[in-house]
Amino acid sequence: MSDLSDTTRLVRAGVDTRLHEVLAQRRQRFEDLGEAGSELLDAAQVLLSGGKRVRAVLAGLGLALQAADDERADILSSGLVACVGAALELYQASALVHDDVIDSAMTRRGEPAAHRRLAEVHRSQGWLAGSQTFGVSAAILLGDLLLSAAGEEMGQALTRPGLSLLGTQAARQAFDQMTSEVAVGQYLDLRSEVVPLPLADEDPVETGSAMHRGALAVVRRKSARYSVMYPLLIGALLAGVDPVSPLAARLREFGEEVGIAFQLRDDQLGVLGDPEVTGKPVGDDLREGKRTVLLSLTWQRADEEGRDLLRTVLANPEASQACVAQACELVHRCGAAQAHEEEIASHLQAASRALAQVPADNLPAASRQALTEIAHALGARQA
Repeated sequence: MSDLSDTTRLVRAGVDTRLHEVLAQRRQRFEDLGEAGSELLDAAQVLLSGGKRVRAVLAGLGLALQAADDERADILSSGLVACVGAALELYQASALVHDDVIDSAMTRRGEPAAHRRLAEVHRSQGWLAGSQTFGVSAAILLGDLLLSAAGEEMGQALTRPGLSLLGTQAARQAFDQMTSEVAVGQYLDLRSEVVPLPLADEDPVETGSAMHRGALAVVRRKSARYSVMYPLLIGALLAGVDPVSPLAARLREFGEEVGIAFQLRDDQLGVLGDPEVTGKPVGDDLREGKRTVLLSLTWQRADEEGRDLLRTVLANPEASQACVAQACELVHRCGAAQAHEEEIASHLQAASRALAQVPADNLPAASRQALTEIAHALGARQA
């Protein structure tokens, strides 16, 4: 079995079932809290019900990396894949809740962000003090609860029979590195949003290049590695891939490059995507002040009038829709959108080169095809 849609179907079925079990266990564990426990877990359930399960699928591909064709379906539908995938999805949910709080995001996957949902609980009950403050505080705690659940679920995955001590230790180390890197990347992102934009008399090419380097540092640590590299690597390590082998090195390289392309596509959709498809308002990342690679390319290519427009819109929640629309049009007009597409293609090509360096006897054709397909799907996605 090599079709990516079949892989996704098998992994999603197992992970969805396992996430349902995890939430049911938490409801039972916290049933003495009454409505308070339900309020938190209802918000968690809404968040965990959406998503494409990309990280879980990548972990499944890692676990089936060197399996024979007749073994792949059994591995992809196994309890181990479901458990590891659930841990990764729980961690992502935790990161999304915290990210939405930091960004004051209105929506997530077309639904109210967790802090807004929890603020509405406060309003509907007529409780004391401010509903927004309550919503933010409650969402932070929800994110912490999901992070705890992710760690617990990964711990359970590592106790399953048949796993080597070296593999479980390496996988746990990779999981812990992933969570710490995302925290650092989130701080880098937060910090970049408040650093003043370059002045009018500064060289836009030079300052834009510096902005580009900073944006890629954020992408690597906040998103690329945790979205693609670490899930794939964790699965492969549990399957017995030596953590210091050339194969592990190529998987890291492949995963990081695909992860960068994945995040660059996300940044493009955050500015130029269709809100009906993405679930986010057009130009939302501009209003939030995101210092993305796309912004750096626009900054380098725009004229001074265009950069003044960016100064007006960037990190300005009150920016008019007309100004946001003009800024989005500027991204196309100055050539930044095309340059950004070329950069995405460049990272996907680097990922392909890394995969090509893996000898055929180390990577069955089915796995090579599946990794190639998922790289293309992540780089070309529209939501």
